[in-house]
Amino acid sequence: NTDIPGYPHFNINELFPEDYYLELVENLKSMDHNVFSKLSKNYQNRYIYDLNCGENINRTRQSFEDLKSNEIKFWTKFQETFLVKDDFKKAFYKKYEDYIDFPNCEEIGQPACRIQRDFKGYSIGPHRDRLDKIFSVMIYAPTVDDLTEELIDDHGTVICIPKFNDPETVPQKIGHVGTGTDRHFLFEDVEIVKTAPSLPNSLYSWAVADRSYHGVTPLKSDKVRSTIAYFVKIPK
Repeated sequence: NTDIPGYPHFNINELFPEDYYLELVENLKSMDHNVFSKLSKNYQNRYIYDLNCGENINRTRQSFEDLKSNEIKFWTKFQETFLVKDDFKKAFYKKYEDYIDFPNCEEIGQPACRIQRDFKGYSIGPHRDRLDKIFSVMIYAPTVDDLTEELIDDHGTVICIPKFNDPETVPQKIGHVGTGTDRHFLFEDVEIVKTAPSLPNSLYSWAVADRSYHGVTPLKSDKVRSTIAYFVKIPK
């Protein structure tokens, strides 16, 4: 999708076969919250469980030893299929081949993946992702039974156009997270043009670029926002 210049992105609905998706959701629901950890001091309403080798691809591959036996079986197979094997990663490289200019990125880019549980009040300001990320994928897997249109929108990802041309020139403000070009901005710094909805069994992806700004506005619902984040980046 190139409806926003400089921001290659696309959505997929009905991503997985229905029986596999239902099994995925059951495993997400059954995981004990104690195995999750807070993302960071800046984002204390987001809890994560790593599925591979950490965000910076610098940890021993997840063994799932802290999970229940049925969960170990499911997530080990998920890891092997989507993270150890290259087919999933290569499909996105093919999709974004006209937009990625990292040299040898297919050889050196490595996948990171984590389960995310976001709670009421969670928000992340508009940001483009660090440029050591090649592309990002958000898989929506709501675990609530009474999914409403309002909740699908509330738990989505907002797609933004910055009001500035060069992020380096934007004055540092209270509420910005980080500094320089990679900081997380305020929503007043951008125009929200649409929302990628949190539809069950759907995916939103983007190639990281100078203008690939996205974020999550403050969650209004008491229901947990359930997603799986997958991204490929250059290991540190």
